Formats: sequence, C-alpha cells, structure tokens
Amino acid sequence: MKRIEAVFPPGRLDKAFDALQNEEIGGLTYFESKGRGQLPRPQLASSRGTSTFTPELDATSTGLAGEGKIFISEVDDAIDIGSKARGESAI
Repeated sequence: MKRIEAVFPPGRLDKAFDALQNEEIGGLTYFESKGRGQLPRPQLASSRGTSTFTPELDATSTGLAGEGKIFISEVDDAIDIGSKARGESAI
C-alpha cells in the first residue's frame, strides 16, 4: 500500500478533489495549515491591535519553488477502528 500526502495552497483543494474523483479514488482527508515557501510573503494587515493574515487563495502554478510538495511512502498495515478490518480492506 502507498500513502500519498500533498501539501498545497488551500485554494487548490477543489481542483485536487476533482482530480481524485476523475481517477476514481474514493476520498481524502485534509488538514488546514499555514506556512510559506519561497514565494513572496503574504499580506499581513493590522489595525488597532488586530492583525489579519491574507493568504493567496486564487494562485495557480507558476513553476516556482515553494508551491507545495507531494510525499509518497509505503504503508505496512492499516486498521479500521470501527470494523477492525486490516490491510487493503481497511481503506
């Protein structure tokens, strides 16, 4: 079994989900995170003691470093907590 982890801007989540559906992959789990690669720093506006982080949500791939990563690793086993199924059947 393989595990694929992709780190990319949140504005691309719909595109990633559509691509997985086109490949007939049943689902995904996603986590929201904030970070910055080598692209220019996002705007940080502040006013009267408050600050707002404004990430670039509608960015498309520019071919520059810092737009995301994909990690592929081997999975030795998987266990479904509810059914106790193991291996491929747990996924």
